Amino acid sequence: MKDFKNLHHTIKLRLLMNFIGSLCFSTVGGSMTIYYNKYMGAGITGILLIISSVMVFLIGLYAGHLTDQRGRRPVMLFSTAVTTIGAAIATIANSSFFFNPWVTFFGFLILNFGFGFFNTASQAMIVDLTNSENRRIVYSLQYWIINFAMMIGSGLSGWFFRDYLVWLLLAITLEELLSFIVVLFWIDESFVPKLQEKKKNVNMLKAYFTVAKDKVFMYYLFASIFIAMIFNQVDYYLPVHLSGEFTSTHFLGIEIYGQRMLTIFLMLNTLIIVLLMSTMNKLTKNWSRSTGIGIGVILQGAGFIIAFLGHNLAWEVAAAIVATFGEMILVPFSQALRADLMQGEQVGTYTGAFSVTQPIASVLSGVLLSLSSLYGSVGMAIIMAGIVIIGVVPALYSIKMHETAIS
Repeated sequence: MKDFKNLHHTIKLRLLMNFIGSLCFSTVGGSMTIYYNKYMGAGITGILLIISSVMVFLIGLYAGHLTDQRGRRPVMLFSTAVTTIGAAIATIANSSFFFNPWVTFFGFLILNFGFGFFNTASQAMIVDLTNSENRRIVYSLQYWIINFAMMIGSGLSGWFFRDYLVWLLLAITLEELLSFIVVLFWIDESFVPKLQEKKKNVNMLKAYFTVAKDKVFMYYLFASIFIAMIFNQVDYYLPVHLSGEFTSTHFLGIEIYGQRMLTIFLMLNTLIIVLLMSTMNKLTKNWSRSTGIGIGVILQGAGFIIAFLGHNLAWEVAAAIVATFGEMILVPFSQALRADLMQGEQVGTYTGAFSVTQPIASVLSGVLLSLSSLYGSVGMAIIMAGIVIIGVVPALYSIKMHETAIS
């Protein structure tokens, strides 16, 4: 609580809005794939999700450059206005007087369009308003808040999504409208572009070419693709492994089969983060970045290796615990380092460049999943060990280069 009170008032508002936004969106986010599949079929759903992902990827690149040209606040105002409109369209498309899943998708497409701008500008603003000393605290709080909100939202989704979707969408619409009002009246600009910078970097490709010449950042960006692949496994190979190779058992009279084991894995992950994140921050407070990121990646990767080799409840629970502890150690260190590597007048462009890591990691994770029938769980565990190494080595090298440059 003391750490929160000492933060810039804009950061406090952003963390509060993070909680409300994550709470509202988690009531529908994970279940929309089921919604699309029900009304459009699996093939169309897959295509729609790909379209949405590609759009967010491209917008992230443009938004990063735009925030350096126009400032953070104008981009945030534009994006929250757009997301409010998108959410309103999705709400109307599921109301009692009008129902159309295609219009719902169009509403969510507009919503994601706005998110692409907002997330980039918001992350750039956090970098502007923090320093090396308090940045890890801010990212830790943000991480805890989002997980806590998602835990509540996911529970509400299970109870209300099927019968009360329109009300959940209305809540999102009101939340986005509230975000627009908060940005309009209470969020101050954190970065005012210099006139000469506006003239100098009008060409987006030139701006990103400048970032590409930053070897320290590029080493860490490369490492982050493989680190993101570790995070992705809970949505890619792990469900396949559990559904095909997990040995069903009974616990407290309840049958635990593959799909339920995945739910338990996710619930353990969220619960441990909510309960122990603050304690973990205190334990790792004096760790170096190399130690935090190295141990974090290794533990998280080890957790998934255990999960891929395991076939029963005890193994998978142990895997969830190990992976979650690695995640809790890694996230604050990695996010703070990423922010520190962003230089001067191009923080937004750096943020946009970093947005490519998740789409690339998703594509690579999908390829590994498609080929997994060739090498099975043991082969996937070995590949995961290789991914951990490729993630750790360049990350540690970039840290060393960064520390040498500032010493």
